Amino acid sequence: MNRTDEITLWLNHNPRQDNKKAKKYSDAILHRLLKNACPESAPFKINRTENGKPYTDAPIYFSYSHSRQTYLYGLSKHGEMGLDIERTDKKRDFMTLSKRYFHADEYKKIKALPSPDRAALFYRLWSRKEAWCKLCGGVLWYYLGRSVLDNQPLNEGNETLYLTDLTNIQGYVGAMATVYPIHQIFINTIK
Repeated sequence: MNRTDEITLWLNHNPRQDNKKAKKYSDAILHRLLKNACPESAPFKINRTENGKPYTDAPIYFSYSHSRQTYLYGLSKHGEMGLDIERTDKKRDFMTLSKRYFHADEYKKIKALPSPDRAALFYRLWSRKEAWCKLCGGVLWYYLGRSVLDNQPLNEGNETLYLTDLTNIQGYVGAMATVYPIHQIFINTIK
């Protein structure tokens, strides 16, 4: 693994159309990534917490996300992480969603933007909230109303959490939440 302030993510455009086949394909990629990162710990059993957060007994932390057929995976030996990726061309009534579920300051900021820029901010904020939720292993509804407008470290109990926007994935926005600061992100494409 890299320095503690660097992380490598893996991006895959899953060719499987059927959801069951796509899940098997994605699971196989995750297992291969885990095996490469911790060869001494193979084989891996993926367990889940009460709220569905995946984990393994191997000495590694991981998270993954998908939007349609695009999957994003991350592994770290340095601490917990949460990932989210969102396709930005989804047809959603994001103004109604943000008014109903987001923090009031977030809704005001989205509403104040010119119409073409609103969706980009909505998806960026949504992605930050999902990454935070996945990091903590919580339930999304708990995080939707909490502000992530400022991309500053958050306090969650006794821990400081860091949110990092993933802006260099064409057609998508993403976010990563970690328990340590990240200064360099490498994204590899899996073919």
